[in-house]
Amino acid sequence: MNIDSELDLWRRQWQSETAVPLDLRRKVKRQSRFMKIVLLADILVTIGIGGGAIAWAVRSPQPDILLLAVVTWLFISAAWAFSFTVNRGAWSAAALDTAAFLDVSIRRCRGRLAAVRFGAGLFLCEIAFCLGWIHHHAPHHRTPLLPWLLFSSLFIDIVWLCTLAFFAFLFWYRRKKRAELAWLLGLQGQSEPRA
Repeated sequence: MNIDSELDLWRRQWQSETAVPLDLRRKVKRQSRFMKIVLLADILVTIGIGGGAIAWAVRSPQPDILLLAVVTWLFISAAWAFSFTVNRGAWSAAALDTAAFLDVSIRRCRGRLAAVRFGAGLFLCEIAFCLGWIHHHAPHHRTPLLPWLLFSSLFIDIVWLCTLAFFAFLFWYRRKKRAELAWLLGLQGQSEPRA
């Protein structure tokens, strides 16, 4: 194949592609920027919390601090493994056509819905471990766990309020992403060629 016919073939393919709607293109670009910001935040949290846990374990002679550092890194590792899995193939559209932009948008939306479920589970595991660890190391260690957990201090009240706010946010975000997924799937159904 000579260069002129190859360039002509590429030109025809390029001109035959449907233009990506501007709002979809902007949405994908905005989501890509947000994904990069979240990645940077994940790195900073890993360095700050993970590094802080290691530094505390190295400086402390207590073996329980080492346990705290190990469990902290287990939680961080689980979060990173999930993040890599859910974001695989979702960083950019595979092509510059509407179908590819819809595909990456749908993949991202499904990933965010999976992240809601994972985030809720990880949060519950972290809260259970952290509150148990704090109760075990508290000066009033003799207080039974259940009465201690039921609004025994301002700290516990703040934990429960933050937990309530977190799950309210997850519920709202899940509804938003479900509606977005339904809209994207409807758009994808409209854009597919009829047989």
